[in-house]
Amino acid sequence: MKVSRVEEEQYLSECKDIIRTNIARFENDDKTMSSEIKEMYDHFHDDNPEMYTQLANLTTMHDMVAKALKKSIRAYSKPYFGRIDYLDKEMGRHDSLYIGKQGVMKNNTTLVVIDWRAPVSTVYYESQLGDCSYAVPEGSTRPIELNLKRTYEIDEEGLVDYYDTDVVANDELLTKYLAKNKEQVLSEIIATIQKEQNDIIRKSPFHNVIVQGVAGSGKTTVAMHRISYIMYNYGERFRPSEFYVIGSNKMLLTYITGVLPDLDVDAINQMTLDKFFELLLTEELDRKKYRILANTREEMGENKAFAERKGSLSWLRELDTYVKEMEAKIIPGESISFDNEILYSEQEFKDFMRNNYRWSTQEKIDSLNQRLMNRLKNYLSMKEREYEREELRAIYKKYQNHYGAKKWNVSMIKIYLEFALKQYETAEGTMKSGLEQLIENLQKREVVLDVYDLASLLYLKRKVKETAIMEDADHIVVDEAQDYGVMVFAAIRAAIPKCTFTIMGDVSQNINYDSGMNDWEALRKIVFNEEQDYFGVLAKSYRNTIEISEYASKVLQHCSFETYKTEPIIRHGREVEILHVNKENELVKEAVTILQNWLTSGYDTIVVICKDTEECEKVRKQLGKYVAVNEGELTETVFSKGIMVLPIHLTKGLEFDTVLLWNPIEEDYPVTDANAKLLYVAATRALHELTLLCCGKLSGLLQ
Repeated sequence: MKVSRVEEEQYLSECKDIIRTNIARFENDDKTMSSEIKEMYDHFHDDNPEMYTQLANLTTMHDMVAKALKKSIRAYSKPYFGRIDYLDKEMGRHDSLYIGKQGVMKNNTTLVVIDWRAPVSTVYYESQLGDCSYAVPEGSTRPIELNLKRTYEIDEEGLVDYYDTDVVANDELLTKYLAKNKEQVLSEIIATIQKEQNDIIRKSPFHNVIVQGVAGSGKTTVAMHRISYIMYNYGERFRPSEFYVIGSNKMLLTYITGVLPDLDVDAINQMTLDKFFELLLTEELDRKKYRILANTREEMGENKAFAERKGSLSWLRELDTYVKEMEAKIIPGESISFDNEILYSEQEFKDFMRNNYRWSTQEKIDSLNQRLMNRLKNYLSMKEREYEREELRAIYKKYQNHYGAKKWNVSMIKIYLEFALKQYETAEGTMKSGLEQLIENLQKREVVLDVYDLASLLYLKRKVKETAIMEDADHIVVDEAQDYGVMVFAAIRAAIPKCTFTIMGDVSQNINYDSGMNDWEALRKIVFNEEQDYFGVLAKSYRNTIEISEYASKVLQHCSFETYKTEPIIRHGREVEILHVNKENELVKEAVTILQNWLTSGYDTIVVICKDTEECEKVRKQLGKYVAVNEGELTETVFSKGIMVLPIHLTKGLEFDTVLLWNPIEEDYPVTDANAKLLYVAATRALHELTLLCCGKLSGLLQ
């Protein structure tokens, strides 16, 4: 049935009236409950369990009302973005559903807007008109006939326009959204989630998901919406306190998780990978003695070959071998006798060690001690001789810790040092010099640990001293995963085996070229289960214009490694501009002109990208004399409007309206795979305009 604009405007008006009524009711309930809670606190006594229960229940209800009030306020400006009309074939009933960021209820039984995360909403994102179906929670599918799929533009004033679409969103509609400034794009993106993105968002959280997504393919958007989807549909299984979002730096974390409250996700953990490892190693690290380094190209001090070794699975295998050798030395394996009776034979010991090879050293020691004591008690109970109590106590004391103590007191740092010393004995060349640096570092008064050292310590902790499975995390989302070597994921998997992962990345953007991942093979086939877990590719780029995308793709043509092809959405803009100046002091003058023109054109997010932190600080001071540049420590910088000056590694995962790439000359960016990836990252940050400004010969990677 065709619905006129007048009817659509009327429905929007009625929906807003309902939300206004809900807001008024929630505000009244919030005020009343706050007053009641204050009154109860004023008269609260610890010895009154009934009052305590009432207060706890009222506080919980108040939190629910406060959350509902926030959701209603957010929903008011744009109650919904889509609509589907369909025939439910099982029920024989025609339904019309409006879809929004949050559900809107008229009363306890009447739904006026359905939540985008509800199972039926997938029809809006994935299905074409005609016969189709959607999955229901019981595991079956519901057949329907889809008759209408509509997308709305709504602002504070009301209904702007609407579009009937076949597959949401078609390129024309999507291009319209992407042409807007960065902030507006983020607010509209939920209405334009594509079929391939939606498929990943709704994958079961009980299996691991690995996604290779080209620059601008919406990896971060998919990851954040996936978190929201999991919390909405699997809230009883996945608790916010055990849900972790891992990002490569604080600015990226602030940027990507800033949309979570709008997606109805609160109280999940957000941290860098080094901080996550530090959390899991709290008992092992004395902050007065150890300093933690984030994992960036500027901070990794080892030589390239050694950095690659530490990031590889072979490093963990070598740790594993060392632990086995250590166990062979400290756990006695010979037969044990009492009164010439063998209690536990050497063969039984070997069988035990072989059958329980996955157990930690401490678990093996505890189990062996328990088995030995059980054998001893059984033997003594069958003897006719009566033992005095003191005699029995002495016998038990002699054998109770035969295989080792109940608690491992040696620090993991000490074991890691002994491992490095052992490796050093047979190492050669660059490996030997790398191990020498590691040993020297581990022997210092203040030990400096990078992310691979932390992963190694976590692995050792699990292999040596843990006696129970760690359950610190239910699900971990890792963005820009390619920047980390595959060993960090293997270490986490070993330490928290029940945890599942959503891993997002692009191997073409691995800025830690020596230690990160340049393909997904080992992660897919060795760390995870290739048959059970999901690997998907997002090839479409929605960020850059055709001109910027094609230019960035040519940078990768200089690489020796295999890359994933990018399919840019059809959105044209200005050609990439390359500007040359004759003297270095003219760089600042020309840059100021470019930046001022962008500000005048109405662009909100502008970045000047430099190669490293040192150049970044210098350029920021120079430009700051003429234009307003965001200030502050780079390590504490947050994504914001205006002009930012950032090193390449801090722009990972971010996007800006316009990008000025500062002085990308041959001297600083010779033709190497590592530099190609750096420049590819820099070039693909721009939504609308990209300008290269240089004094000297342009890098061959950019020609």
